Amino acid sequence: MIRTAALVGLAGASSLAGAQTLDFSGLVHGEIVNSQFAGAGVTISAVNPNRSFDLAVAFDTTMTGTSDPDLEDPFETGNIDGSTFLGNVLILQENDTGIGDGIADDPDDEGSRPAGQLIFDFDTTIQSLGFDLVDLEGAVSETSSIEFFLGGSSVLSIDFSEFEAGGAFDMGAVYGNNFLNRIDPITVSGGFDRAVISLGGSAAVDNVSFAVPAPGAAALLGLGGLVAAGRRR
Repeated sequence: MIRTAALVGLAGASSLAGAQTLDFSGLVHGEIVNSQFAGAGVTISAVNPNRSFDLAVAFDTTMTGTSDPDLEDPFETGNIDGSTFLGNVLILQENDTGIGDGIADDPDDEGSRPAGQLIFDFDTTIQSLGFDLVDLEGAVSETSSIEFFLGGSSVLSIDFSEFEAGGAFDMGAVYGNNFLNRIDPITVSGGFDRAVISLGGSAAVDNVSFAVPAPGAAALLGLGGLVAAGRRR
């Protein structure tokens, strides 16, 4: 059961203010990511149950000869053109080689199943969030999800399988090795201050977009949420 109402892809510029996108540009290949985006009101962390370390790391998709060629462009077309330029993406790091200087010498996404979590903590209540998803293989899509929290309580959880054609949050996503998909902004009635992306296997995210509701928009979104309430899967 979806535990709270949500509107998907309905948050227009007229109802949201302060929209921002994290594309991880400007970071060094292998750079450990945490507080670099504090100025945008977000802190990033990771949980890797397979290792003794928890690292979110930038990976440059334009590089060749890396330890993870599945994350080197060009990509396979999922629900958006695989030739779309990404540049840096965010991964859950598999090794801690050379991290003493804050830059992993061998950027490589965690391949264990499940891989772990990428966590986004916001300084204020956020109304919507979208992101690009790279290299999520179909075999593990059902154990991957995004979960939203407000004040420490879970308010919405969506399996990534729901983004496939026919799913409750149908985005036409097509998962597979090296595939590129775009998850349109998910608007959560009441908002959230933490988003946790759980990865069932190796994958990366990019273009994490989020927006704070404009004054007076919360009531409108809440009214729309009443229509969506009770949806089941």
